[in-house]
Amino acid sequence: MKSGHAARLLACALIGTAVCFLVPFKLSRDSSGLVAAEQPAHLTCSGAPVRKASSWLPGKPGALRSLRADEKTVARYIKKCIADLATGGEDANASRAKVGIVIPAGGKAMLSSTLAVATLLRETLNSSLPLEVVYNGPEEHDAPLVSQLQALQNVTCLDARQVAYPRHHPPLNLKGLSFEFKAFVLAYVTTFDQVLMLDADNFPLRKPDDLFMSGSTGQGSVFEQHGNLFWPDFGQKQGNTSSILAPHLDMEPEAYTTFNLTVPWEDPTQPHIFTESGQLLFDRARHADVLEWLWFLNSHRRPVFDWVWGDKDTYRLAFALAGKLDSFQQVAQSPRLALDAGGIPPEPPFRHAGMVQHDLDGNLQFLHRTWTGKFDATVEAHWREVDFITNPFTIEQVLAYAEGYGFFPHQVTTDFQKYCCPSGSHTSEPSQCDIKHCKSPGNPLPLLTIASSNLDPGVRTVLTALDSLFTSLQGNESIASI
Repeated sequence: MKSGHAARLLACALIGTAVCFLVPFKLSRDSSGLVAAEQPAHLTCSGAPVRKASSWLPGKPGALRSLRADEKTVARYIKKCIADLATGGEDANASRAKVGIVIPAGGKAMLSSTLAVATLLRETLNSSLPLEVVYNGPEEHDAPLVSQLQALQNVTCLDARQVAYPRHHPPLNLKGLSFEFKAFVLAYVTTFDQVLMLDADNFPLRKPDDLFMSGSTGQGSVFEQHGNLFWPDFGQKQGNTSSILAPHLDMEPEAYTTFNLTVPWEDPTQPHIFTESGQLLFDRARHADVLEWLWFLNSHRRPVFDWVWGDKDTYRLAFALAGKLDSFQQVAQSPRLALDAGGIPPEPPFRHAGMVQHDLDGNLQFLHRTWTGKFDATVEAHWREVDFITNPFTIEQVLAYAEGYGFFPHQVTTDFQKYCCPSGSHTSEPSQCDIKHCKSPGNPLPLLTIASSNLDPGVRTVLTALDSLFTSLQGNESIASI
């Protein structure tokens, strides 16, 4: 650790001033390879409020009391320390913003998957964006994998435990974090001003650098205008009706009513679409106030996680708490499924291999290998090859899929032209047929084979490269089975 940093921490401990700990530290690496922390100047704040020690009893009533008290502390902190960044206007220094990708990941399984993501970014997609991989303490550090990651161009591995914890939030043992670790990394660990945060099992299908680029159409202009972009999950809610894959993914109205906010699914004119946080774009300087509310929600696992499933729907709620809900942006196109065809009876032959998200122009952008689609190099041959990609899911298909996490032959069709050509006719010119046009209200579910000429060849190249990468990592002696 740098001697200056150590001296700073010692001085803080001796004088006991709040300012030493009130703001997050950014990370840097010295010549010895140890991680040191640097306080970002634009967030330095003297005289900020510090959370008072809590005396409430365990249990839900006490948790609610603490939540309300901490809400006031966070509001005072934002007003005192980062009000200048809470206006929602464009960052005057946007052209000089530090842009990159961050992946929260730790342990052999997640780091091996991250190594596949990083290699794909550098060798197949030719992405030049710097990449930070953030693990949570020495328990999640794996020396051989960290070494292989940092051998790639412009990849840095960081320990989140080296970041000073913000004292205006409730103290939390970082060692036990799960979903909320992603929120902590976004709010306090990554050094990027504008960041694409990916899960360790999320593989870009197109070069992600373009997501940050400005333009008259597409995601660049949306991100430039609003400073964020999120992606939808399967399912929606309107009134008392939830159309979701599983009951645990539902949301409770207390997530909003507790803070005197309007419940979004009570709007009779449009359904509320859930958010999927396997990928997100965020301008951290522009929405520093939103990040404070985000960690406020995620640091109160109880009761907040009684109302929502993990971190994924806390991002929109954080924008609402910041009074910036109009700035929250989410891709309208519903996700697709990636399926493999290796199911053995009695399981469905077409099995889940991940979910596929779009960019704002309708192109396939991300393959998030969720649930049984995950790659784990520590388990022999543990991944499902992508053989088919479905149409964007309708609510009817969401409900059908929820019954078994797979499909039987009578539920699908490979008649691509019938469902994916603009006219819906077999007489359409093949050049007019595009995966963007695939529509089917319920069953059958149109499947596009990966070998089809109607699939973007760049996507096919990525999927082929992924299988080669997975095979190579399975044979990597430094990733021994555990």
